[in-house]
Amino acid sequence: MFTENGLMVDLGEVKKAVDSCDVFAVGFRLFPQRLLVDTRSNDEEGPLAAVVEPVGTVEERFFWLGQKRPRFGVPQQFTFFVWPHSLGFLEQCGVTELMGRRCRSPRWPEAGRQCDEAFAGLRRLEEQAVLDALSGRRYHTVWSQS
Repeated sequence: MFTENGLMVDLGEVKKAVDSCDVFAVGFRLFPQRLLVDTRSNDEEGPLAAVVEPVGTVEERFFWLGQKRPRFGVPQQFTFFVWPHSLGFLEQCGVTELMGRRCRSPRWPEAGRQCDEAFAGLRRLEEQAVLDALSGRRYHTVWSQS
């Protein structure tokens, strides 16, 4: 399937990862921050959705999870994938809806709010990255005007 920027994405595999992994992280092409979703819950703590800084290795991410969510231990299934398209396309494909369903629970309403806040934060990051590219802030042109 060709998409907005010409790259092929296997949406079936993306949705399978989102649907089956208890923890997954998503990288984006315009900014370094990641979306981290931890769908695990117990009697004391619900699912987590957050915009997080990148780490260098999966071990570092597991250490971060251990610090943030010590009750859960190492995830059973963890995946990281890069979404090479816009957030709008992620929404159009139904992936954000699936992510939201993995987080939302009547028992843990704050997890749904966290998920909404994480998506709003990602939209702000993407918008700022586009504005920076258009204005030349934090970007260098290959062909200068002079």
